Amino acid sequence: MSAPAQSQPSSPLKITETILKTGRLDAMKPWYTTVLGVEPFFEHAPPQGAKPGDFGGQTRASDLRMCFFRLSLDYPYVQSIGLFEEPGTAAEPAKGMPGLHHMQLMTGSIDELCDKYEALRAHGMHPHRSADHGVMTSFYYRDPDGNNVEITAQNHPSLEAMVAFMASAEFKANPSGHELDPEAYVAAHRARAGAPA
Repeated sequence: MSAPAQSQPSSPLKITETILKTGRLDAMKPWYTTVLGVEPFFEHAPPQGAKPGDFGGQTRASDLRMCFFRLSLDYPYVQSIGLFEEPGTAAEPAKGMPGLHHMQLMTGSIDELCDKYEALRAHGMHPHRSADHGVMTSFYYRDPDGNNVEITAQNHPSLEAMVAFMASAEFKANPSGHELDPEAYVAAHRARAGAPA
């Protein structure tokens, strides 16, 4: 029998900032504005001709064109996504290199996930993969640089139910769940939601 969800160990550290390196900020910024549904809360450009410094193989935000999007104001764990335009960055990620596999953005419910799917579809944005993972349902999109962005919703009504499902033989045998057709999934969900009780 597994431990109750609230007693399972978790790190005291929280992810509060994800920074993507890009060579084309002008394409990435509107894409994330559309997906996140907010404008950047902060933008910066260095003086013309300024050269980025090297600080142990890392550049500073002050030396780059960049912007930040706010995801959460749960202080002190405020969450944001940043885009840093690094000179010399390749146009596409190298598949064989280490780095970001994907990032996940959580909606509040399956209804909200369907709303987001329809809103992005109206902008001509379509997922390259969609799946019911059992624990959650996800639509995967590629940003202009090819980064994999998962937009998801929990399938379970509580943390306890989620943890119990993740401890099940079903989930352990197939954590990827099954692939789905997003258009059919959203239509079926809308039909169920509209059906009389």
